[in-house]
Amino acid sequence: MNTGCQAEVLPDLSPAHALLSAAHQHPDRLSLIDAESERTFTLAQSAGCVRRLAWYFTTSGLSAGDRIVVCAPNSVWHFLIHAAASWIHAVSVPISPLLPEAVRRRLYDEVAPALIIGEEHFTPHTSNLLACLSFEDLNMLARETSNKCPADFSPLPCHDETAALVFTSGTSGKMRAAQLTHANLWWASQCFRDGFEYCPGSAVCGVVAPLSHIGGFNGTSMDIFTHGGTLVVFASFDPLEVARGIEKWRISIMFAVPAMCHMLVQAAREATIDLSSWTRPLVGGDAMGASLFDEMSRMGLSPIHVWGMTELGGAGTFLSPERWPAHPGAIGFPFPYIQCRLRDAQGNLITEAGQAGIIEVRGPGVASRYWGEEERENEWFSSSDIAVFDEDHCMHMIGRSSRVINTGGELVSPAHVEEALRALDCVADVCVVGLDDERWGQIVAAALVPATHEELSTENVRNLVKDSLAPWQHPRRIRWVEALPKTTTGKVDFSQAQSLFA
Repeated sequence: MNTGCQAEVLPDLSPAHALLSAAHQHPDRLSLIDAESERTFTLAQSAGCVRRLAWYFTTSGLSAGDRIVVCAPNSVWHFLIHAAASWIHAVSVPISPLLPEAVRRRLYDEVAPALIIGEEHFTPHTSNLLACLSFEDLNMLARETSNKCPADFSPLPCHDETAALVFTSGTSGKMRAAQLTHANLWWASQCFRDGFEYCPGSAVCGVVAPLSHIGGFNGTSMDIFTHGGTLVVFASFDPLEVARGIEKWRISIMFAVPAMCHMLVQAAREATIDLSSWTRPLVGGDAMGASLFDEMSRMGLSPIHVWGMTELGGAGTFLSPERWPAHPGAIGFPFPYIQCRLRDAQGNLITEAGQAGIIEVRGPGVASRYWGEEERENEWFSSSDIAVFDEDHCMHMIGRSSRVINTGGELVSPAHVEEALRALDCVADVCVVGLDDERWGQIVAAALVPATHEELSTENVRNLVKDSLAPWQHPRRIRWVEALPKTTTGKVDFSQAQSLFA
C-alpha cells in the first residue's frame, strides 16, 4: 500500500485536445459554417487546420505566453486560431476592428503581440512582433509548412496557463484585459452546459455577438466548437440575414443582446421566417425588459436572461423562462459553479430582500487578474453592478455604480466621449449621459455648450467624431444649451443634465 503523498494531477483542459478527440470520433460532422460565404469545415477539417496553424506558429518562433492578436470582423478563424494558440500555450487576444485606430494601436502596444492577424497591415510599436498577416496569408503559410509537421506533434496539456486576454471597459473608462486561464474558460463553459442544459456535440450555435467580447468568444460558442458541435459564424449583424440563417441551418442556441433580439424578431415576423429551432435564445449584455420577453414568447421562443462579465468568462447568473413569470425582469440565480453575494457601500453583507448592494462573485471561472496588474488578493470579485435580492433570493439589477453607459451590450465611458466632443472647435463644454431606451437599453446623449454661433445637427456631430469614437460611442441625441447644470460645489449635475432630454 502506497502511503506517500501523491502529486496533484491537473486535468487537461486543452481546447485543441478536445477538438482532436471529437474529430477522431466524428470526423465528418459539420464543425464550422461561414454564414456569408457558406464555406464549411467538418470536424476533421477543423482539427487538421488547427494542427497546421499550431505547427506554423511553432516554426515561426512563437512559444508559450506569446500573444496572438486577432483584429477582424467575426470569422471562423477566431476559433481555429484560439485552438491552435492553446496547442503551444500561446495567448489569444481578440480586438474589435471597429475601435478607432489610435485605440487599437494603444491596445497592441499594451499587450505586445508576437503576431497580429486581421484585415490591415501596419506595425505597432512593439519589439517582439514577428508578423502582421491576413487570414489568407496565415492559411497559405500554414499549408506550406504542414508537410514538415512531425507525426508526434501533440497539443500541450492546459490548465492554469493564460488562454486569452479579453478587453472590457472598466468603470474608469480605461479598457482592461481580463487575463483568463484555460481553467477559467472551461469552468464558465461548465456553468453554461449545466445551466442551459445543452449538449455541445449536438448543438448548432449561432455567433452574432462580436468575438472581441466574451459573449461571442466564450458564450457557449468556444465550448460547442471544441467539443464537436457546429458553429454558424456571422461576420456582422444583419437581422434579416441572421433570421434566415437560424431557419436555414437550424440554429439551436445563440447569444444576443436585447437590441439584436428586438430586430431579429421584427425581421422574422415581417419575412415570415421560422425561428422554432432556436430553442435556447440567450439574452444578455443588458437588461431584458418585459416587452422583449413577451415579444419573443409570441414568436414561440423561450428566452433565457443572462448576466455575466468578461472577468467571469461570461457566466454570472441566469433566469430560466420557467422562472420568469415569478421574477419578471430579474437576472436570476447564480450558475452552478458561481457564488454571488451583495455588499453595501460600507462593505456589509446584505441578507434582506430589497436592499441594494454591489454584486460580488467568486468561483473557478473568475479571472484573478487583469493583464499588467497584480493578482487580486480577495477571492471575491467586486463588479460595478448594483442589484437587490427578492424574497426568493433571485437577483434583480438596479444599475451601474458608475456613469458607464450600456448601449446594446457595449459599455461606453462618458468621459471618453466627452473628451472627443470637447476637441471640436464648435464645442465649449459637454456632458454625456445615458438615456433609457427600449431597444438599446441606453443610448448616448450629449448636452453641448456652443463655442460659436453654429449649432450642428446630431448627424454632423457624429461625422466629426467618427475617427475618434467607435460607432456605439457616438451620441444618438444632442442638445445645445447655454450652460451645463452645476451642483453647489461647481461640478456638473448629471441628474439635471439627463432631465434636459426629457
